[in-house]
Amino acid sequence: MLQPEEIFLLLRDKTLLLELKEQINDYHIFYLSMINDQLSLIDNALKECNVDSCTISKG
Repeated sequence: MLQPEEIFLLLRDKTLLLELKEQINDYHIFYLSMINDQLSLIDNALKECNVDSCTISKG
């Protein structure tokens, strides 16, 4: 089970990766698969802890 601090870090990392994903242009398209892999890992970890990132970010 993840501690609250670890969940916070996962959510922070997810936010940063999503922001980075939006900024990637065609010259750096090969980074998208790595970013998507990391996002998938984060989502899986949050699901294991029954954490909904939308719920957490709202309050």
